Amino acid sequence: MRHVFVCTTEYGDHWTKTIAKKAAQVAAMSPEDRAKLLNAPAEEHADGHRGLHCGLTMGGGIYEMYQQRLQAAGISDVVVSPNACIAQHAYGCVVMIYPDGIWYRIREMADAEKVLEQHIIGGKPVKELIHRTVNPPTGKGVQAPPARQPAAS
Repeated sequence: MRHVFVCTTEYGDHWTKTIAKKAAQVAAMSPEDRAKLLNAPAEEHADGHRGLHCGLTMGGGIYEMYQQRLQAAGISDVVVSPNACIAQHAYGCVVMIYPDGIWYRIREMADAEKVLEQHIIGGKPVKELIHRTVNPPTGKGVQAPPARQPAAS
């Protein structure tokens, strides 16, 4: 079974306490201010983020599309879940697929479609969209690094 996590921070009722505030902030921005926010260096943001949370851009749409398309196709061995912010805004919305350990950067809905068709349904990673890979879980928990050897004198 695959588990697909889609960053949906501030989308729908997943983050009810912050949505109204953020939506009002975005609605009140001029197009110039919004472009400035999206392109600002990460160090200019107090929380280290660049741009808007994924749920305010396309994360919610990806989440809904994956749910609908998988259900329509009768695919029941894939679980799609909303995921909290992992501070990767500068790279686009993030879709994580486990146990494969692949994180994708999604910059437009066509990227999300490609990941769905080729990887989630087809089983073949989309190399050009991979943001990072993590080692598959071993079931042994976190392993301590090897002990350091004392420096030779």
